[in-house]
Amino acid sequence: MNVDEMAPIVALENGLDIKQLLTSGSVLQINEDYDDLDHNAKTVTDEAKNKDIDIIGEPVKSFSTIEKHLTNVDVQGYVKKKVLEEGGGMPLHEGCTVSIAFSGYWENEPDPFDIQKPSKPMVVDLKDNGLLPGLLLAVKSMLVGETSIFLLSHELMYGELGVPPRIKPKAKCVFYVKLMKSILTPKEGLLNLSEPNTFIRVHEEVKMLYVSGLKWHKLNNFTSAIQLFRKGVSMLHRCRLADESEEEIQKKLLIKIYTNLAICYNITKQPYKACIACNELNRLGSLWNNGKVLYQNAKALRMIGQFNDAEKKLRRAINLCPNNNELKVEFDLLEKTSNDYNLKKSLENRSADKDTVDRDFKKEVDSLIKNFKENMDLCKLTLPAGMNSFEIEYIKEACVRENVFFNKIQADYLLDKDDGKSIELENKEFDTYGYI
Repeated sequence: MNVDEMAPIVALENGLDIKQLLTSGSVLQINEDYDDLDHNAKTVTDEAKNKDIDIIGEPVKSFSTIEKHLTNVDVQGYVKKKVLEEGGGMPLHEGCTVSIAFSGYWENEPDPFDIQKPSKPMVVDLKDNGLLPGLLLAVKSMLVGETSIFLLSHELMYGELGVPPRIKPKAKCVFYVKLMKSILTPKEGLLNLSEPNTFIRVHEEVKMLYVSGLKWHKLNNFTSAIQLFRKGVSMLHRCRLADESEEEIQKKLLIKIYTNLAICYNITKQPYKACIACNELNRLGSLWNNGKVLYQNAKALRMIGQFNDAEKKLRRAINLCPNNNELKVEFDLLEKTSNDYNLKKSLENRSADKDTVDRDFKKEVDSLIKNFKENMDLCKLTLPAGMNSFEIEYIKEACVRENVFFNKIQADYLLDKDDGKSIELENKEFDTYGYI
């Protein structure tokens, strides 16, 4: 491509009506005040100045010369074709949705007037699309993986009148087209997660759920945000994936949603569920290399009294983000909380008689439970192992006095401010997933 000869990019006042274009014709109105290029436009942009521009095909000096080597696609010969790279698989039909890349050239023009890069292919439903008839007919003649050159007549493209001033009357054009992918078009109506190729529809719907969840988060309606995020996660996990590229897209969106779930769970004082979200992020490879997630994980662990594990995660987060003041504030809070709620020293210094309850132990337990009840930064507190039955009974009595719940989870005893129903639900999730 000769960059120096590239025509300037112009913007149009209004889009083209294809029906009008093919019948009475259409006139382009130039927007002279427009100076902000649309980066998603299919016309050549400033990106074309890059020598490594991702397009297919090359300029054609003479259409009459290449026409000798082409064969008719349709009976009238409006679309002519030559296969440059063979494809394979089943022929296309109206029940297919395809991904295509292309570049369109005028005769003896150095630069394409219309491009769709292979790195960002156009997705086209062959039954319901906005392609011009000639290009649609060309695509329908292809197999997956095929690259072909097409000579397209004005009858099926830009019409008798063309589109002044950019497109001349009765203008033929050449399109290089690459058919990159074909799937069965998902059925209309409600999503059926068992249908083939459902990921395309699921991905679009989950993206909308994610954006809506972020809006609720900004409005401090965290319960609604959590509901939308959880629905998105469920849909992504249940849908079918066609290939590794869809799996990669699914993974990136899951990381975004699980990260926001962890944030919302911590804000709403549901630390176990935040840990579950962090577990999933660890499975997706986005925990130990992600300071933001480590911070949320450490915060949740601190809220359930897992101070050592919280410190481990927080130190890693600080190493990744040394200038983050939020992490330093959390670390100071963690140190203070772990010092204020440590029963280990009292247990280590108690009397040798394990059939009694030490007076100092009682005093420390009373203070600990009272402070725990009033501390807004601590939702749950896991007590140290090694207590005898009398000590456990005394803690239960102290919890009753302060209206604090005392639960057993696996081998651990836990102080909790939540009601029995809530802790029962969280216990089940905890038993299934554990925490990191």
